Amino acid sequence: MASLHGMLASYQAGRLTPAHLLHATLLIRLLEAVTSVAATAEGVRSQLTASSSTETDINRPVAAAPPPDAAAPSPVAVAPPPDAAAPPPVATAPPPVDWSHVNGLLQPIESCLKLLLGKWMQTPDVEEAEVQLGVGCMNFIATYYAAFKSQSHFRAVDCLEHIESLCNRLLVPFSSSAAMQKTLGRLAQYTAFRESSCTSHAVPSLPSLHCSRGRTLCPVIKTGTPFLLLTAYTRLVHSFCCLHRGLDERLLTGILNHAAVTSYVQTISKSVHQASAWGWFARHETHCLYDMVKLSACTPSSDARLYHQVALRLLMCMLTGDEFFVYDLLSTTVFSPAALRLSQLETDAISSDVADLRLSDGAAKLSGAALFDLEVPSSRLLRLAADSLPSIRATYMTAAAQLALLAEKSRVLTKSGAPHTVSGFMLRRPLQPVLPNDWPLSPLVDLYHKSLSAEQRGFFVEEVTPAAVHVVSVCLRWLYVLLECWPQLLLFVSPATVYSRLACALLAGPDLFLDATVALHFKAVVWRLCCSATLDFTESIPGIASFPDLYLQVIEQFKAVSFGDALFCCFVLIPLQQQHAVQLRKMLWAEHSEALRSLSVPLNKLPVSVSRFLEPPERDVELLTLYFRALIGRFVRSQSSPLTYLIAVHHVSRFLFGEGETEVMSEAEGRAGVTREAEGRAEVTKEAEGLAEVKRRHETDVAWKILNQLSQLKDKTLVAHLLRYKRPSVVEPLGFELHAEVPQHITTLLQSHGLPSLI
Repeated sequence: MASLHGMLASYQAGRLTPAHLLHATLLIRLLEAVTSVAATAEGVRSQLTASSSTETDINRPVAAAPPPDAAAPSPVAVAPPPDAAAPPPVATAPPPVDWSHVNGLLQPIESCLKLLLGKWMQTPDVEEAEVQLGVGCMNFIATYYAAFKSQSHFRAVDCLEHIESLCNRLLVPFSSSAAMQKTLGRLAQYTAFRESSCTSHAVPSLPSLHCSRGRTLCPVIKTGTPFLLLTAYTRLVHSFCCLHRGLDERLLTGILNHAAVTSYVQTISKSVHQASAWGWFARHETHCLYDMVKLSACTPSSDARLYHQVALRLLMCMLTGDEFFVYDLLSTTVFSPAALRLSQLETDAISSDVADLRLSDGAAKLSGAALFDLEVPSSRLLRLAADSLPSIRATYMTAAAQLALLAEKSRVLTKSGAPHTVSGFMLRRPLQPVLPNDWPLSPLVDLYHKSLSAEQRGFFVEEVTPAAVHVVSVCLRWLYVLLECWPQLLLFVSPATVYSRLACALLAGPDLFLDATVALHFKAVVWRLCCSATLDFTESIPGIASFPDLYLQVIEQFKAVSFGDALFCCFVLIPLQQQHAVQLRKMLWAEHSEALRSLSVPLNKLPVSVSRFLEPPERDVELLTLYFRALIGRFVRSQSSPLTYLIAVHHVSRFLFGEGETEVMSEAEGRAGVTREAEGRAEVTKEAEGLAEVKRRHETDVAWKILNQLSQLKDKTLVAHLLRYKRPSVVEPLGFELHAEVPQHITTLLQSHGLPSLI
């Protein structure tokens, strides 16, 4: 205490050098840790006393045995699951300090802070040592008040009056001072969210902390960074707001509504760069953003939707050691109705639904195998989501039970808790995100793993439980809300990853898609996914070793349990687009061609445009042969499977005859694979030219075989469709338009090669 008063007098007299200021800062940080220990000392001693009593009870004589007719305990001990958390370690005895040792520290440290802030308001440019001292004072005061409210001699009225006086006389003027304005104006310059991907490390002594990339230092810790002051300031204000709900609103709006802060936060919500790529040092910024998000909930004038998006961004950036922040955001902010503002989204969706209703008036509706209507307005889905937010939160908090066990240790590390209550400070998986980017879909993966584990033990899932239906419906509902509130989600979770996680839901049970709630939200998510992004199944998908293997499971599940469900059909059809690997199309047309009959979704009810299945023209000869076999084998028909019939007719016709007279191939070129572009290439190697020639001959042979088989067909309707095919059209009964008669260039081609009987 005497040291603090002496330091304060020396500072007022101007006798403190930067070295003295640094020593004072270290002393205040030490006192902050002592305060945390003193605040929990009484509770820990009570816990140890209770543990001693329990041990004494154990040493007492054993009670008499139960009567013979009593139920005997099971002889088999049930071992905990391998992933179960270890029991929390027993707290060790705290150091011999209590609250009386730190009770008098507040007044001199508050006086020191008043002097520092008073000087900054007059002279914005101050030495870094003074900034560090001020930061130490703010952190101490925040820790002190957070611990003081749990003490037995806490007087709420006196404490709140003192906080209100401190804020009105010191913090409110400081929040509008030139020093704070200058600090806020540097946020965009020093943020870690604007950097690109991580490169090589440049600090040999810290190879795993990502302090720098090459010669670039992490911007958060550069000289002049605003986060040193702002992180401590927002933490102090947040601790005051937790105690006093009636503080001057200017204390919050001076920060949150500042133009530079608003611009900075908007940049964070839209940035595709991960601050976690900088490792440990970016935590100063993420902790500052956490306090800003918490402060935004204390004032109605803040942009709640914007700060909710920031909270979602933070969940993807928090690293190991920040479990407390992640768990707190999940439990208080992420599922908050006030932050989501779904009522505003619902109002916007109603006008959109009215426009869609006018456009689709009289059109056929998409219905599932259970014969319920899948065409539900988005406004209704948002209303259902708003009503079920408590259920959504409960489901995800249950899934985060493991995270809750790590939150206390994290709180000690980051919030100056009592260190003697933690057995060790080693981090598990250092510098790894606490949550994966696709955490909203994690319950679906967990459900799939449970069903897979049951099947491996010989217990096949014949009917999904109500609990599983509830988990899937809640997860899909929440995913739909996120796609509506924050479309940038697909910038961090690839559409292919979302598709794979949705596949896990279909594979988790044989009849999940038959539930109306699941189907409605599944359809909404799939349609939104296809409309907002382009899928790429060749990219690396977390947790998926091979997407073709997963897609094969989806096809087999479709064959076994789909009953021709239109929604399941649409989901299976998505990877069959021409932009995706030909291997995926061959899986269906070659290995599971019997499933083609069940793909009966109407052409005007697909989640994507029909043209994505038709362009560019198919050039894989093996797949074209499969198309033709499906046509002549009547695996696809225009009435029962319009899309697959259109795909086969379109690609086979284009392969044989091209699109017009300019594309008809002469006899010398062959009929099936040579275009003027391929023939006119200059400066090709002899090896490449030889391979191209082999390919031409093979395509020509295949085309001849198809034409010969076509000439022997008795199904003249199919022959007419292939010869007279013009272009796709979803308004036509067949799904495509036909020429009134066989085009002249096709007639000429067939006559020149001795196949006039086809005409």
